[in-house]
Amino acid sequence: MNNQLNQQPKPRHKQPKLFEGLRANDLKDLVSPIFSLDQYKSKMGEDKDVVVVAFKVQEKMAAMDLMEFIEKGYQYVLDADMSAGEERDGRYSVFIELERNENVPKQIVAMAEGIGKLCDHNEWNFRYFKDENLYSLSEETLTATVPLDDSLYEQKMLSLKQGAVTEFFDHGALDAITIDQENNLRINKPYAESLDLKFVSIGKYADIKEELQGGIQLDEVSQSQTLYLEKYLGPYEIHKINNHFLIRNNDKAMIISKDRW
Repeated sequence: MNNQLNQQPKPRHKQPKLFEGLRANDLKDLVSPIFSLDQYKSKMGEDKDVVVVAFKVQEKMAAMDLMEFIEKGYQYVLDADMSAGEERDGRYSVFIELERNENVPKQIVAMAEGIGKLCDHNEWNFRYFKDENLYSLSEETLTATVPLDDSLYEQKMLSLKQGAVTEFFDHGALDAITIDQENNLRINKPYAESLDLKFVSIGKYADIKEELQGGIQLDEVSQSQTLYLEKYLGPYEIHKINNHFLIRNNDKAMIISKDRW
């Protein structure tokens, strides 16, 4: 675990309270009652050791107030930060990092109760990782959804990636798709050799395409490689960009790479 996680936090309020300049309902209608867990990468350590909680806030000053409230009010918070600027949806994100352990469910519920006083929320829902499903906030639901140690986290991430990748390739005559902890992706197809790729990321097309900078590579080698993938995988839109391949399936996309041809 990153050494920063072992540092003793600065003395803070043992019990969350509204600090000077911020009162009950001051953030009413400014904080979304839906937050996410493990959707974003940690700055304080490895993702397997840190839970990242992200709240969406309507205005920049409100996001700054919320960040300060969390930072000053909860001793167990490793770090609180906010997005550098306005995001695509016009809102701001406030990120809270917690050490991944058995105390996380109680910590998140307590934090949500405190924030709820600021924005008049009595009920909260959350999404986990890239799952679109909504879960009602409770210690029991958090315990069942969020992996509370590094081993469980790695197992869950592998299971989620396996499911997402298998679901993505819903066209074509592919036989078996497997992915391992190192993101090595192997695809088997009847009467063909296995296709070995390196998995990079998967998600909504609008988000994933932003990860690759530059134009489509149209040199002879790149076009030949793209054509090979199209014939092997099936009817997907595939482009080579920055030595990676962007594969589109309707509103979803995946980025892969391949070292050997």
